[in-house]
Formats: sequence, C-alpha cells, structure tokens
Amino acid sequence: MRRQVAGVVPAVLWPAGRKVQIDATRFALEDGVSWAYVVLDVETRAVLNIHVVRSLSASSAVTALRGGIYELKKLGIQQPLVVMSDGGSDFTSHEFNAACSEVGIWVRAKVSQQGGMGILERVNRTLKYEFIFREEPQKKAELSALCAQFRTWYNTVRPHSVLGYSYPWVKLLEVAESLKAA
Repeated sequence: MRRQVAGVVPAVLWPAGRKVQIDATRFALEDGVSWAYVVLDVETRAVLNIHVVRSLSASSAVTALRGGIYELKKLGIQQPLVVMSDGGSDFTSHEFNAACSEVGIWVRAKVSQQGGMGILERVNRTLKYEFIFREEPQKKAELSALCAQFRTWYNTVRPHSVLGYSYPWVKLLEVAESLKAA
C-alpha cells in the first residue's frame, strides 16, 4: 500500500514566507550516476547551495536544504521559509518535512505553475548546458567542482533579465541589507 503524498498546492494558497526551491538533477558519469541537489532563493534567483551525491535520499535532500538555509542565515535572513519541491520521495519523506517544519513549511509545486518549479528547472537546464555538458566530467569529484564553479558564475557573473540585468548575489545582499535596516 502506497503512502499518501501531499497534493500540489495552488499558488494562491501558498503561505507567506521567503520562497526557496529545491530539486535534484541526474548526471551519468563514467564512475556512476550522481545527482546534484540545487537550492534556489526564488526572489533573488540566487543559487544558495549545490550538493552532489551518489543517490537520492531524504538525508541528502535535508543536507542540501540546510546548506542553503545556512547561506541565508549567514546574511542575516531569518524569515520563515516556504520550501518548494516536486513530489519526489526524498522531498515527501518525514525527515525532509521535519527539516522544513524547523524553518517554515513545505509545499509541493508543479513546473507549470506560475512561480512554481519551472524557475528551478530552468536553473538546472543552465547548469547542464552551460557547464556540465560542455566539460563532460567523468567523475563525481569533477562534477562537484563544476557545480561549485557554476554557482559562483550564476550568482555573480551572469546577469538576469528578471532582476533588471543585475546579479542574483547582488540582489540577495540588497535583501539582507534591507532586512537589517528594517
């Protein structure tokens, strides 16, 4: 018997809070399959964390999420979070939901929803086509190094039209400063 999984939450019912998205993307390497969990701050489009693992698991999802939350807290951003993901078993697990409850709430979102997971799916596509597929890493360590380079490039070098051609990390720092001033 299958466990009941939370349904997709319509955008109008999303609770208030800072939206953070998490998803995993698969890479077939010479030394085996690896997954990259990407954590994104929706408002600023900043990639907060990329955690590369061998297999999907609730504990890996929690580790990735906590890494992203750590980046927000370092900047003084303490707002309650709305953690958004798809319905993967790593995200619907009790362990992941407990981690989300510590910082806010988890909602399941669709790619096709306005403000939904399509935002992070586009980041995953950029990761693949602008970095990973061009370099063709063969080992997990190479993939991890490329993901770290991607995070820096995406946050500080690549301008984003949705941000008025600014950079995600600049916007995230502005948010942190405005919250400190308030």
